[in-house]
Amino acid sequence: MAREKWREVGRRIEAMSLRERLFVFVAAVVVAVALVQILMIDAVQGRVQNAEERLQSAEAARLQIDSQRELLAGQGRGDPDRAAREALAAQEARLTLLNAQLETRGHSLVPPERMAQVLKDVVGGKSGVRIVGFKTLGPRPVSLPDAPEGSPPGFYRHGFEITVSGSYADLVAYLEHLEALPWHLNWTEATLDATGRPDLKLTLIVHTLSLEEAWLRV
Repeated sequence: MAREKWREVGRRIEAMSLRERLFVFVAAVVVAVALVQILMIDAVQGRVQNAEERLQSAEAARLQIDSQRELLAGQGRGDPDRAAREALAAQEARLTLLNAQLETRGHSLVPPERMAQVLKDVVGGKSGVRIVGFKTLGPRPVSLPDAPEGSPPGFYRHGFEITVSGSYADLVAYLEHLEALPWHLNWTEATLDATGRPDLKLTLIVHTLSLEEAWLRV
């Protein structure tokens, strides 16, 4: 079918004059050139469009980076010591909390001017128990947890050593009475001496905490 059409076209061209054949040839060339140009233009336009899209993406990324850079620069100019100040504020808040906790606990501790006298009164008020020795211990500075090296103590530990004498039952009653007091008296050591039986000697090392170095006054 296609061959017949081409043969028909060939016969028509052969029937044309030389001038008509020339026109047909020129028209065919023009059409072919036009098709080639259209195809080339489409390809070039596709490449141009892709290039433009890549340029737009790159420009958008550049603008975003510039914006972030300006934001960071503005933060640095506005508050260059922000991190240091925030760390200092956190430490101060922590110290304030510790001081408040210590002050709260201080209401239940023996006042400095009464600590020794309170224990003497307790011993004197218990029949069969008498004091045979008493001495104060020097204050010990206690640093706050995670405190920088060289920082001042957070509080002080004050203590004394007291020795009482009495029967076993009297000493047990004495300790129970001490524990029932409204103050928090902490003892780290307790030594019982039974060489003088029937009387026993009990030596206690008692301590408490304070914000002041000169806390215990006898």
